[in-house]
Amino acid sequence: LSMILGSKGHLKNVGFRRTWALFFAMALAGHWCGCGFYYVSRKQAEKGVAMTWPEAAGLYSTMSSEEATESNLKIEATLFESYIQSLYWAYITMITTGFGDIVPLTIQETVWCIFSMLVGVFITALTIANLQQLVTSLDASRLRFQREMEIMKKFLRYRLVPAGLQKRIATFFDHQWDVLKGEDEQKFLLELPQSLQQQVTNFMCRDIIASLSILRKANTSLLNALVECTEMNTYSPNDEIVKVGEKIRGAILISRGEAELMKGAMVERKLRRLDRFAEECLFVDKVSLHSVRSKGFSEVLILPSVLFQRVINFQCDEDHIAQMKETSLALAKNGAKANKLFGLSD
Repeated sequence: LSMILGSKGHLKNVGFRRTWALFFAMALAGHWCGCGFYYVSRKQAEKGVAMTWPEAAGLYSTMSSEEATESNLKIEATLFESYIQSLYWAYITMITTGFGDIVPLTIQETVWCIFSMLVGVFITALTIANLQQLVTSLDASRLRFQREMEIMKKFLRYRLVPAGLQKRIATFFDHQWDVLKGEDEQKFLLELPQSLQQQVTNFMCRDIIASLSILRKANTSLLNALVECTEMNTYSPNDEIVKVGEKIRGAILISRGEAELMKGAMVERKLRRLDRFAEECLFVDKVSLHSVRSKGFSEVLILPSVLFQRVINFQCDEDHIAQMKETSLALAKNGAKANKLFGLSD
């Protein structure tokens, strides 16, 4: 069950995982305490003890005999019924509820009852302490976030920032809280060793960079070098990623979320994960005739043409560079023809 919950991502939080382990420990301890309680009583009955708790509960009865043996026990309940009764006693004893319907009747049963209560109190105390720590931790993160938001709002009011912009800033930070629960992603990355930073960055960006038509057969060394040059930016709803008339710095790739390619007020195309815009600008300077607008919160990768040229000039030969440029410009030309054919602007 733990493996299933872990594979579904429900045990990623350390506090939840520890709490689940303690509840599982309580369940296991209840099983063994209940079985032990029944076993102790059964052995007592086999030795001729007149009354034990299972007999009082009607699980079995002793037959009158000078010397009682196991064969003198008359089983009145199934093994499953006996187990459920024993488990019920174990849990109400371990959590110190004790309704009094099942009680120890011999010294041996009393000793086992005391042992079970100590086990239960120990596990219950650990569980409650862990739950308190978990709730406190969540509250502390939330309180820290709220305090930072209050400071930010005071600063914005002091600087007379327009209300619309204040709302957009607050919405952005609310989104960051929903995604990361107040954790600083950049701070986390900076605390990692350089090798791990590169591996994490490669994991986040490499597949997206490799989706560029001119890089689908690129080797690992080239892709790693380009990933290090890539900029990752987060945009809020309706933010302009590219403005009309703006010189395009390089290839623009959607990592997460959705963007819209606009011509005036008309949406010409929707850009989703792995979609790209202005791939040809890695080789030629171009002024955008479109605007690219973030529809919701989106993560966008920008591969600057200057850094791209520097990397390929170092790692690729002239023929390879010429082939990539030809492929890029041909794709741009075909795209322009398709736009013209379907009545879209180029």
